[in-house]
Amino acid sequence: MILIRKLDRFNIFLTVFLIALGSFISTILADYLALTLIFTAGLIHGANDIRLLQKKYQNTRIKFFILLLYLYILVVILGAVLFFYIPSGALIFFILFSGFHFGQQHWSSYPNMNNKDSLFKQLGFTVYGLLIFSLLFSLQISEVNSVIKDITGFEFRKEFYYYSTLLLTLSFCILSFFLPISLKIFFKEVLSLLLLSALFWSTSLLFSFAVYFVFWHSIPSIQDQLMYLDGEVTLKTVLGYIKSSLVYWVLSLIGLFLFYFYMDIQSEYFIPLFFSFLAAITFPHTVVIGMLKSE
Repeated sequence: MILIRKLDRFNIFLTVFLIALGSFISTILADYLALTLIFTAGLIHGANDIRLLQKKYQNTRIKFFILLLYLYILVVILGAVLFFYIPSGALIFFILFSGFHFGQQHWSSYPNMNNKDSLFKQLGFTVYGLLIFSLLFSLQISEVNSVIKDITGFEFRKEFYYYSTLLLTLSFCILSFFLPISLKIFFKEVLSLLLLSALFWSTSLLFSFAVYFVFWHSIPSIQDQLMYLDGEVTLKTVLGYIKSSLVYWVLSLIGLFLFYFYMDIQSEYFIPLFFSFLAAITFPHTVVIGMLKSE
């Protein structure tokens, strides 16, 4: 819990700094910085799934683990195929999956959550994660609609984003009164959401997403994974985590850029391709983390 509190304070101060930085530098420079963050810490946080599975199922037969490995690869391929052939359905699936995953990572840091009914927890996780998406979308409507149109061929009216945000905000407030959290934590979460809203409003879509994805989700996730794998967060365990992530991380980057250049995709379609790629590797990671949290 001490590590979590320190990380929360760090994220708040860092986000304030990045809001100022993102408003000061050019959009192009901000987006390059965003891609660097996502392609490093963002991808690495999901590159240790195989090691996590090995830890969880270390006492099982090798055939069972090999089956899990094949299923993991199949989910990655399935995610990519869905975005290629059924982009609209895959996008909805990705938002729902990611919303649950973001909420699960964030709220499970509170120990009392383990004492609450499972289905109620899942609903709370999903609503919180979808609220993050909804705030981002409603404050970046033009850029979001551009990406959605490039992926699916259609776009939403601005009212859709506003009403969705209002509904999810009310749902979050109502659910918070039934979750095992104190009033202090509730107001901390409200202030965090206001800070993230300022980030989403004042910087570009890619930059604001990268700041949330890396500093508010990926790094706390890496901390949780290190505690699960090694029981502590030290320089040695961090370096070991990075080392064990390298193969999957490098293969992911090579796969993305080979596809981009081999398919001769125009530069304006890179961002839709990037989010589709991110979605494809998010599906299996969400499943793996869900398996660990179910213990």
